[in-house]
Amino acid sequence: MEPSGREGQARQARTSITGILGQSLILVALVPFLPIAWLTWHDYGDEAARIEAEIQETNRQIAELAAGSLDGLVRQVRDRAMIAFGGHVKWPTDPLPPGLPGVRWELIAGDGRITASGVSPDRVGRESGYAAILEPSIGGSILDFSRVERWIDGFPPTSVLPLRLAPDRWLVAVLDPEALRRLLISASAALDRHVYAVDAAGRLLFYSDPVVTSRGDDVRHNPPIRLFTSGGSGEIRFRSVVSGKERLGFVQPAAESGWGVVVSADIDTRLVALRHRYRALALSIAFALLAALAILLWTSRRLARPLLDIRDALRAGDRPGRGPLGVPGSARDIAEYDELVGAFDDLSARFAATERELVQAEKALLLGQLASGLAHEIGTPLNVISGNAQYLLKKAGPDHPAAATLQLIVKQAERITAMIRRLLDFSRPTEARLVAVDLGAVVRQVVEMVPGMTRKVEVRTDIDPATPPVLGDPRLLEHALVNLIVNARQAMPGGGTLSIVVGVGMPDEERVGDGAHWVCLRVADTGCGIAPENVARVFQPFFTTKAQGEGTGLGLAIVERIVRQHGGRVEVASAVGRGSVFTIRLHPAPAGPERPAGRVDG
Repeated sequence: MEPSGREGQARQARTSITGILGQSLILVALVPFLPIAWLTWHDYGDEAARIEAEIQETNRQIAELAAGSLDGLVRQVRDRAMIAFGGHVKWPTDPLPPGLPGVRWELIAGDGRITASGVSPDRVGRESGYAAILEPSIGGSILDFSRVERWIDGFPPTSVLPLRLAPDRWLVAVLDPEALRRLLISASAALDRHVYAVDAAGRLLFYSDPVVTSRGDDVRHNPPIRLFTSGGSGEIRFRSVVSGKERLGFVQPAAESGWGVVVSADIDTRLVALRHRYRALALSIAFALLAALAILLWTSRRLARPLLDIRDALRAGDRPGRGPLGVPGSARDIAEYDELVGAFDDLSARFAATERELVQAEKALLLGQLASGLAHEIGTPLNVISGNAQYLLKKAGPDHPAAATLQLIVKQAERITAMIRRLLDFSRPTEARLVAVDLGAVVRQVVEMVPGMTRKVEVRTDIDPATPPVLGDPRLLEHALVNLIVNARQAMPGGGTLSIVVGVGMPDEERVGDGAHWVCLRVADTGCGIAPENVARVFQPFFTTKAQGEGTGLGLAIVERIVRQHGGRVEVASAVGRGSVFTIRLHPAPAGPERPAGRVDG
């Protein structure tokens, strides 16, 4: 059957402990870690930008320094070439000008053969290979370096500056790429960067890697070179076509020569420590989130599973009677759950006790109805029998042979009449007038009334004068006390001691839930006692341990009913051979006017 709309909404509104724990742990994980994650990402971006700015600034400084060095070298070469062209200075011992760092000189004859060489002595007498760039005119004003080509066999591609000194003599300045590379890198401390120079067309003059320099690789496809050849300069961010890594570069033109200097650095090499640090932080955050998830799973299993076990135990249809919940031991490892299961067990026990009391009350009601009916049915014939027996006994006289039989009939009829009276007292609803009653006075009055019932029994009374009045019906309380005294006397056929104690806060007594004390009436005897298996049954109607004909089993049942009518309770403690103690607990009467009478069913 489908649930109603309101019930369905209520079910939808419910949540589980697992859901609550999950939401709590998610909040616990996200509330602190989301700001941390955002700040981490933000700080990483700021710090990475700062490092990149530092890299670019260093690139710029190195590029400007390298371009300035090249320009200075070019000016020195031109100056010495002009001095040689003017003939103002004669080299005293060598036909070649004094050497410059990164520059080698060669002297060429008019037929194109080398007469002196600073490149290699083996080149003297050989064809120079410079025919394509030697000026045909004498004293040409062109002092620009040539394009980069492999002008000399076995020498890296380079740039040369030819100058015609005379019709039969040329002076050529040859740049040494490897010497330039070492010079510029050592001067700029650019050991962790790529530094290279290209001519105006983008052909490589030298590279920080000597292998690349010697091979004369074509680097014109590199983004920085394309930027330079297109007339641009400055910062550039690109991905290397060689390594595939992201790099930061700076392009600086050299004003004197028209060459371009490129300095680039690998971003990863500078950011690796930063990335390691922030990666560790990110992993810590991820670990914390995973730990929160693991805690959620563990906590859910640790807290929710026992609850499900308790639920299954409550729903189990094979639980015997109202016995303890059959939950696994692991479900009771948690103190609160153990207390919960204990509370369920206590509630189940109290429910079972209440159920037994209800069944007993129903039985008593049925027995009362049956007893009432029987009493009415038996009463009339019994009165006839008793009246006729008394008439015959009176007419026959005490000496008649049938007198003993008639006296027995009268005695047994009176006994049956007393039993019927008890049955009627038990079965009829009692109308009680609850007033403030001095329980000590009730005890004293009853003790004075029953001296004949207590022969061979020593009666002791202990009444606390500070005992407050109780809320009760004096007639019913007297009836209950008489029944207890009769029961005690019957338990001591050979004599003994009967103690009646009245007081408040007696030793080992409990307290009422509102903080007030019970007022207690305790009746103790030194009789035969009650067997343990019968203690719980003494207040059941018609239950008796006396011999046949010595008891009806209604006296203590009437006591229990009267005490229950007063809102109190009666308890029994007994030991075989030592006697029994019956304790009646009643509420103190509240201060104020008399409480109106009320009709209470037994």
